[in-house]
Amino acid sequence: MSMQKAAGAALFLLPAFPATAQTSQLGLERLVRDQAAALEAQQARIDALERRLAALEPVVQETAVTAAEVAKARPVVETRLDRLERLRNLPAGNAAMRPASDPLTAPSPSQAANVDDESFDWTKGLPQITSADGKSAMRLRGRMLFDTSSSFGSNFDRRNITGTKARAIRLGVEGKLGDMIGYQVEFDLTDNQAALRGAYLSFTKKWGDNIYELSLGNRLTDRSMEGASSSDSQPFLERNATALATAPRKGSFGLGAMARVYGKTWHAAVQLDGNEASTNGSVSDSTTLTGRVHWNPWRNSEAIVHLGAWGYREDFSSGVASIPLSTRIGGRFNELITVQASSLLDPDHGQAFGLELGGVYKSFWMFGEYGERDVWARDSAGGRHVGVRAGSIGTGVYLTGEKPPYVARGGVWSKPRVLRPITDGGWGAVEIAARYDQVSYSGPLGGEGYSTTLGLNWYLLDWVRVTPNWIRWRTENRAGAFAGADEGNTVVGRVAVSF
Repeated sequence: MSMQKAAGAALFLLPAFPATAQTSQLGLERLVRDQAAALEAQQARIDALERRLAALEPVVQETAVTAAEVAKARPVVETRLDRLERLRNLPAGNAAMRPASDPLTAPSPSQAANVDDESFDWTKGLPQITSADGKSAMRLRGRMLFDTSSSFGSNFDRRNITGTKARAIRLGVEGKLGDMIGYQVEFDLTDNQAALRGAYLSFTKKWGDNIYELSLGNRLTDRSMEGASSSDSQPFLERNATALATAPRKGSFGLGAMARVYGKTWHAAVQLDGNEASTNGSVSDSTTLTGRVHWNPWRNSEAIVHLGAWGYREDFSSGVASIPLSTRIGGRFNELITVQASSLLDPDHGQAFGLELGGVYKSFWMFGEYGERDVWARDSAGGRHVGVRAGSIGTGVYLTGEKPPYVARGGVWSKPRVLRPITDGGWGAVEIAARYDQVSYSGPLGGEGYSTTLGLNWYLLDWVRVTPNWIRWRTENRAGAFAGADEGNTVVGRVAVSF
């Protein structure tokens, strides 16, 4: 209120006073001035308060935006219907989002408990800890595979055996630090022996449309589709005969360096390994150079086509006295049901190659592989050479509607994402599958054989599986304790918990 308005209000009151009040006019003027001064001071305080509020408003807005961004960055708890819809809408080749051997991705959005600095995800069976920004993560890994096996019908009574076995008991940890560094360490107890499995450090970088990865340490070799897939992700209880018969002497893992490049529809890998991690230092290592490529020439929301090729060269150390040549076709437990040739003495080097073809359509899959391996002795001029040829074709379908767990990024198998797990009141996932394998060793003492496998997979959860396999096999060996034609049956059952 201005001074003029205050003075006007005072003059309006003057007629109410008698004329004799003129003697006190000086006191009234003083009162009016005091009231005007008080009003001006009050207005100044109001103006100062408004300026302070205007200065605070951007801070309030910034705080609100930051809180919204933090809430958006944290995992959101999914309902059962949300999860079902998300899994159904995944493109073919993404039924499993990553191979088990790759560094962690961000946590699954379901069943995640949030705290101030990190989130805990329990959907994989063991807790995964992820930072609030999602750039760093760590989780435990483990698996327990328990088998029971019974073989019958063989002409050799020694082959008709029954028993139980822990196929694998494994525990480890894996994680990532930022967007570039990943790591994994795993120990396995198999055949009553402890062994180091995955133990490596990886560096990943994206340039353009491709992702480049370099890993150093002990890692599963990228060789053949089933050979490059983890043992707990196979559609059958064991890898196919092509992957087994053509494996190098070093086995499935190798200690060395691996480089990979991932494109939108392809990947390529090269790996150089020495001996296994526990080898003593008395002689030089054997070395194995392996390469593999895969390509998906066709892919849409329901179907994907897979093409692949691989090869390796192995040079044996002077400490390797012989190379055993045999392939199990009656399951892992029964070591007597094999196709074999006589061992090659004083080996010098070996080489192998293989081809892959297959695809996925909705809940149906079919894949075939072919491979050859040849090993030469140091005195190869005398014809000391042994080779093996192997072929496999398998097919299956998920009766409960899941998509086959083919990972397009690396052209490998992973575990399926169950649409209706038993923890949500469903029946889990049910898959039926069949496979045919054939193995043939060259040379005068080379054997040959084949097997037909029927399998049923019941996934109670993504990481819990009950599997029976029935194997009809036939062998025709020319050497060893079971020479001659023989045939029979093996029934194998497995309970698998794989985190």
